[in-house]
Amino acid sequence: MKVLLVSPLPPPVGGMASVTIDLMNYFKRNDNGTTVFLCNTANNVKSITSPSFFLRFLTGIYKSFDILNNVRKIIKKEKPQVIHLSSSASFALMKDWLIIRLAKKKKIPVIMHWHFGRIPDLAVMQNWEWKLFCIVINKSNWSIVLDKQSLRVMNEHGFRKVSNIPNPVALEVEQKARELLNQKHQRQLDRLIFVGHIIKTKGIYELVEACSGITMIKELMIIGPYEEAARLYILNKANKRINGEWIDFTGTLDRDQVLELMLSSPYVALPSYTEGFPLVVIEAMAMGCAVIATGVGAIPEMLAIESDKPCGICVPVKNVDKLREAIITLITDPVKTETMGKNGNKRVLNNYTMRKVVEQYKSVWSGAAKK
Repeated sequence: MKVLLVSPLPPPVGGMASVTIDLMNYFKRNDNGTTVFLCNTANNVKSITSPSFFLRFLTGIYKSFDILNNVRKIIKKEKPQVIHLSSSASFALMKDWLIIRLAKKKKIPVIMHWHFGRIPDLAVMQNWEWKLFCIVINKSNWSIVLDKQSLRVMNEHGFRKVSNIPNPVALEVEQKARELLNQKHQRQLDRLIFVGHIIKTKGIYELVEACSGITMIKELMIIGPYEEAARLYILNKANKRINGEWIDFTGTLDRDQVLELMLSSPYVALPSYTEGFPLVVIEAMAMGCAVIATGVGAIPEMLAIESDKPCGICVPVKNVDKLREAIITLITDPVKTETMGKNGNKRVLNNYTMRKVVEQYKSVWSGAAKK
């Protein structure tokens, strides 16, 4: 089977881009009868941490036509049997619609892979994004969503050709996770790690405020790209305690560096306002960290919050007090923290390996190609 994957590669860094490169690496290493071609949709014209709406809009229009032209060239040259189109909705929906139109003319089925967790919110708002989202779904052949709530909402609105498939961990992460089964790492009990883009919607400001009142946290390590204005704002909040010396900005690090730092800490925090299926969470779980995160997108399912073997704690969005309570719960109970970390490691190896997730993709591809 020939599959055209329309999805971003780094730079800039991001969850969807990381999944893309991991998938491409997997198919290069594994001869399984499937050939995957890539059309890179990354918008590297702007900074991903820029809050500018105008810049996003202009660069999005420019990039959309460039992507459409590249898709046309790949279709002509490689003749794929299926198009797997990754999207985060919003302005990208217009680009998605144009690609589907092109594919329809060539009689190529399109699978939409929705890499975001806002579908239930859109269904409530019924705004322009929801309406365009519905048009794109109706024009495509199948949809993949990242969480059960999104699947339920789409089914309630009459969309039946939908599958709930998780994001996979990279092969390298899986290997480290398996090694961890037989190893024990010395972890710095007073270190908390955050990994992500240093922007307001990742909940980083609430995290700093929560930690500023916890003297047991000697180091909050903030890993990821940031604008100088965001760094200064965070330092101003952190100055409430020992002049902010407990804050450590690392900037962007590669995956191996991040994984090694995760192995050095018992806990990772991601109090985002919105998420789909964040790789930071499954990578932290794989490295045996207990996770403190907001209950958005697929995170409650990932952490098995409702089970007897939870992998972390979920807190409400923007709730500093609950976030502080969760951090204190773990930092004062090393046994619970270690148990959650072990639960997470095993859960990743049982549910989120590349092989298991790719088999689910291939099932959808085969089904779409036969119709």
